[in-house]
Amino acid sequence: MKNIIVISDTHGSIPDNEILWEAFDNADYIFHLGDGKNEIAKLKEIYKDKLYYVYGNCDAMSNGLEQVIDIEGVKFFLTHGHNYKVKSSDVYLQLRGEELDADCCLYGHAHIPSITQVGNMQLINPGSLKYARTYCYMSVVNGKALAKIVELKG
Repeated sequence: MKNIIVISDTHGSIPDNEILWEAFDNADYIFHLGDGKNEIAKLKEIYKDKLYYVYGNCDAMSNGLEQVIDIEGVKFFLTHGHNYKVKSSDVYLQLRGEELDADCCLYGHAHIPSITQVGNMQLINPGSLKYARTYCYMSVVNGKALAKIVELKG
């Protein structure tokens, strides 16, 4: 079993929340889905061996916009989502996920947390850690990804 913390849209800060930082410490992997290049840099210093990330539209980066990661037989597609117009529809994201044969498409940009099952694929937006104060906690168990949206308190 592997545990993953998925965050996105930190836009300048990661909350000083003890439970969140404990989750980072205990996770096997941390995924940052963009719009937070300074926070990505900070997380790279602390968690360089378990951090995977992509950049978003506010990061002013032209590379590192997509990443595919296989964890114990589960294929994750990471993207910020702005190139797939996720604020209006998830159809382009879904098509890209199918093209990549992804089990989970992880994206941000819309700031709205959601977990949607489409056939055998999950589309997951952890929401904005800054604005919605949410993230996604995932476990990979027996070749399946289990996901839950977590809301920060306080």
